[in-house]
Amino acid sequence: MNLKIIEKTEDQIVIEFVGEGHTILNLLRTELLADERVEIATYDTKFPIMDNPVFRLKTKDADPVVVLREAAARITGQCDEFSSQYAEAVK
Repeated sequence: MNLKIIEKTEDQIVIEFVGEGHTILNLLRTELLADERVEIATYDTKFPIMDNPVFRLKTKDADPVVVLREAAARITGQCDEFSSQYAEAVK
């Protein structure tokens, strides 16, 4: 995964996700929207086959980099928990 920061302010970050599709971005958007510090979490792809999606995060009184990092950590924890429970279930 390759990320390009397009814009960063004290309450907003805009990131281009090079070579990524809807799967990871929908997961990230859903996790971020569950956070009360998030005002906007959305992404857009102008031409789905040709363009890289651009993700926009706007926060309320919080550093968007910190909020994004925490959301990624929660997603990682959920994946680890799933992996552990799945391994236990298929023994």
